[in-house]
Amino acid sequence: MSRDTRASSAGALRSELATRFAFDGDVGEVLRDYFFRDAAQAKLSAKFKLYYKLRPFIPIPLRQFLQRERNQGIDAPVDWYLPIQFVEAFRQAVLNSDVQQVIHPWPDDYQMSAVLTHDVETKMGVALVDRLAAIEEKYGLRSAWNFIPYKYNVDPGLLRDLKDRGHEIGVHGYNHDGRLFESRRTFDRRTGPINQALATYGSTGFRAPMVHRNLNWLQSLNVDYDASCFDIDPFQAMPGGIGSVWPFIAGKFVELPYTLPQDHTLLISLGETTSRIWEDKLAYLRTLAGMAMLVTHPDYLDIPQRLGVYESFLEHLKSQTDCWHVLPVEIAKWWRQRDSLEIDRTDNISVLVGPMAEKAKLIKLRDLTEV
Repeated sequence: MSRDTRASSAGALRSELATRFAFDGDVGEVLRDYFFRDAAQAKLSAKFKLYYKLRPFIPIPLRQFLQRERNQGIDAPVDWYLPIQFVEAFRQAVLNSDVQQVIHPWPDDYQMSAVLTHDVETKMGVALVDRLAAIEEKYGLRSAWNFIPYKYNVDPGLLRDLKDRGHEIGVHGYNHDGRLFESRRTFDRRTGPINQALATYGSTGFRAPMVHRNLNWLQSLNVDYDASCFDIDPFQAMPGGIGSVWPFIAGKFVELPYTLPQDHTLLISLGETTSRIWEDKLAYLRTLAGMAMLVTHPDYLDIPQRLGVYESFLEHLKSQTDCWHVLPVEIAKWWRQRDSLEIDRTDNISVLVGPMAEKAKLIKLRDLTEV
């Protein structure tokens, strides 16, 4: 796609999709520009379109080999998991901004938030859900489990049990064949069944398989939030990223970008054997009062070594006392409440006005740029 075509596509998206970002003014324009740039570039190449058509006939071990070879061949910098260019643009906009105070991203004096999510890709992964949930519960943590409604049998009893234990259930696409966004016709044909699955599971959240994304099309889903975007990830079939490490309003729903590297990329493709990168990114997100959303898969946390890396990160995460450990549904609810607040600057005194204003606080915008 040429630069002119991308610019035209981004312009069309701006006029079609109403968005509200974490901050207003020049800073908000940076967030908006990065999002619409990613939206315009989020297209599958001809090679990937062919791959997804042939994918059902490719044995799983061969698929995983091809994915590892591709990811290991990508020339990514050592700090590929940090949205450095975005943060530099964000900080420059803050320095040039006339805005003095903004609403802190999180309630109750929390500095940041942390959200655990799982995409359950196979029947084998379903069998490993309970074990993984028990490990999280050992640390007092809960997560969102995104199931594929039309690929394997989803046991209603398992969903009820997870909910009873404090977890959340989401929907992960249609059948995970990589073709959900192949055409608008294909997407529209699958919208009804996906909405039916959302109703059956009692879910309000969605994540598209392989984090393919078109937030305009996703407006037809009956969801309160979507989690198909990310801040930065060069290893996806639709690479790129929105830069932003905060939720935002996209049309009818709240968009929750994942901001920690996926387990498959980290532990399988790149062969990491510790939680070092997750912990490093968590510290980076703290400096920005960001949201640390992690995507893992029980399908890949299937051997003791990988499971040990995940548990090590959970132990580290639990020790972060300034971090709001919360489910995505609660993040989306808070973000709508935050979005409804206004700053009343009468008589040179700034006061927050609106429902739940007592849970929010004002901060200096420049505090978000100090490392």
